[in-house]
Amino acid sequence: MKKFMTSKYQILLDVAVSVLILAVLLNFAGFNEFVEELANIDLAWLAISIVLLLCMYAMMVLRMKILLEDMGTPLHWVKILKAHLTGMLLADITPARSGYLATAAVMSRNYKIPSEKAMVSILGPQAYDFIFKIIVGGLAALYLVEYAAIENGWIMGVGVAGLGLVLLIMLLLMYSKKFLKIFSFTEDWPFIGKIYSMFHRVQLHSKVVLKRTPLLILLLLLTWTFKAFSWLAVAKALHITIPFEYTEEVFYFFFQPLATMLEFVPTPTLAGMGFSEAGGVLVLSLFGVTAAKATAFMLIARFKTTLVNLPGIEEAIKLVK
Repeated sequence: MKKFMTSKYQILLDVAVSVLILAVLLNFAGFNEFVEELANIDLAWLAISIVLLLCMYAMMVLRMKILLEDMGTPLHWVKILKAHLTGMLLADITPARSGYLATAAVMSRNYKIPSEKAMVSILGPQAYDFIFKIIVGGLAALYLVEYAAIENGWIMGVGVAGLGLVLLIMLLLMYSKKFLKIFSFTEDWPFIGKIYSMFHRVQLHSKVVLKRTPLLILLLLLTWTFKAFSWLAVAKALHITIPFEYTEEVFYFFFQPLATMLEFVPTPTLAGMGFSEAGGVLVLSLFGVTAAKATAFMLIARFKTTLVNLPGIEEAIKLVK
């Protein structure tokens, strides 16, 4: 009961902080102007954005399906999609998007896939995702520091380095027996001991990820492309044009990883809600986008994703029964 109360208060705190930041952001942007932007949205472009998001999900499901088959535990793509939607839905409301690990829980509890194999199918591709996000987002941050002549640009560097450290720990837990052995003293601890045991089993199957690296990188590039074009479609829906020195497509290829990096920072918010939007609005404002348009863009980009993830509620309910 105490754990439940702590969890409940943590959720309330996360909601309160996110709502407060969004309220400040909407006040800064001008609520009436924000509503006007929503009223003028092009629904056709918004629909295209959703289709592109679903294409990205298809690539993510495919890579999980391939890894599960390589480990001798095939699972129908529809079931993988259901698990994925559940994870994405919970990721939308948990700090640092940690709720995505529920994807593995759904596979394990609802579809009887061994937990370590479910984790490998998720963490393996996600490791490449993080590497890519850190590299591309870091390059975007360096460009912005020079483009906008930001004096305290080192702060961005610290943030990128922090995410890099998280990535390094994740890779070591998956592939380094020596690193994992450091935590062997927790083997008999309640709950933490189960996590240690699971990562021990994960390492037994992690070689399939290395074997599939070329294909996983190809699928990663496809997911990145679909996500970038999905954000571009949201911009078109709001009649946003970016005066970028290359092309708008290139802008969103780099802007999306940069803006969403804040979602993975462990803050007392709903998956960085508020912080990520404020950061995105700041970046867009540097390219002449009004605060109202930029705020509408960031919120639509987030909530249309949550809308697509809503079918994941079904598996989430089964998970807690």
